[in-house]
Amino acid sequence: MFTIYPQSGKKRGEGNGVARIKDGFIERLIAKGWEKELPLDLATRRRPGKLDVVNRVGTITIALEWETGNISSSHRALNKMALGILKGALQVGLLVVPSRNLYRFLTDRVGNFDELEPYTDLWKSLRIAEGVLEIIVVEQDAESTSVPRIPKGTDGRARQ
Repeated sequence: MFTIYPQSGKKRGEGNGVARIKDGFIERLIAKGWEKELPLDLATRRRPGKLDVVNRVGTITIALEWETGNISSSHRALNKMALGILKGALQVGLLVVPSRNLYRFLTDRVGNFDELEPYTDLWKSLRIAEGVLEIIVVEQDAESTSVPRIPKGTDGRARQ
């Protein structure tokens, strides 16, 4: 059960960090055979950056990105995976973002579904012969002041 400390993340030193939530999930995937921080090889001059985790099942390559940055990072992650699918380097691209209910308790301005939703028609319009690009929305099971705050990082909007 995922219980979060119910404090707004808008002010410095308040709210919960996102990276620690992501890290626990990524560690579980790595323990199940996923590979961490792999580059997306598109045979272009400039690479679009590494993927959080990748798993290969037969001929299918699955990439998962867990959003810990701002909304621009969310767009980059989706565009990177969409491009990978269009070029045949990926067959499945998954982006994990917080719901609006969880977002309010996290680092201010972290990417979230409500801000991505208006652009889903753009990604749906891509002519993909084969593949899946999906946004997965996560939310807490409960809120309680009896659990500790999840520490924030020290970069960008996460600064304590």
